[in-house]
Amino acid sequence: MSQRHTVQDATGVIAVDENGDILIAAGKDKPAAGTKGYAPGCIFIDTDSGTVHVNADTDADGSAAFGNAIS
Repeated sequence: MSQRHTVQDATGVIAVDENGDILIAAGKDKPAAGTKGYAPGCIFIDTDSGTVHVNADTDADGSAAFGNAIS
């Protein structure tokens, strides 16, 4: 049985991959374009507006390029 994931700090990071790049995060504002540390396909949940964004950046440098909200 799996356990519930809880964000334990103010970063909003919920899950990371084996390289330490963020896979799932949440917060009031999506990361600015070019922000480092986000894996391609990372899911960001905007807790202020209730929207979900996906990192469209495919570079291996871990830059953020979160597009429009998905539904």
